[in-house]
Formats: sequence, structure tokens, C-alpha cells
Amino acid sequence: MYLAKVTKRVVSVVKHEAYNGKKVYVVRPVLPDGTMLDTEHVALDYIGAGLGDIVVCGGAPGVAQSIFGLDLAPIRTLIIAIVDKIDYNESD
Repeated sequence: MYLAKVTKRVVSVVKHEAYNGKKVYVVRPVLPDGTMLDTEHVALDYIGAGLGDIVVCGGAPGVAQSIFGLDLAPIRTLIIAIVDKIDYNESD
């Protein structure tokens, strides 16, 4: 699992049926102090996140299949929580 910021929405007319009716975003991993890293990932929203939200992303093989009840789900990363607040103390 990792923290990330939702930066872009992915829109597609033609897509795998596993994505039908679900929102897909581009997320950028962030450090606890809010520094965004340079990498980007595509993540399927499971909880109602929006642009600009700090979220918790994660996933393991078969998790998306189990959650959405799909036989074949080409989904690697899920947005699984929206972060309300980060208490960050560098000395910890």
C-alpha cells in the first residue's frame, strides 16, 4: 500500500468490461510530508475519490476479482481509502 494524489481522470470509450461503470484515475505516489514522486500509476476507484484527493492505493493478485466479482479483472491498483489527515513527525 502507498499514499498517492489523484491527478487525472482516465476516460475511454472502448475498454475492458471489468472497467464498465467504474472510475479510473491516474495517481502519483506521495511521501507522508506531501512531496509527490515522479512516477504515475493507473488506479481503479473503489471508494469515491476525486481529483486532488490524497488516497491509499494498493492491491494484490486477485483482490479486484474478489471485490468486483469478476472472473478476469485486468486491474492492478485500487484506490481503497481517502486520507483526511496525515500526522507527520520526522523524528519518529
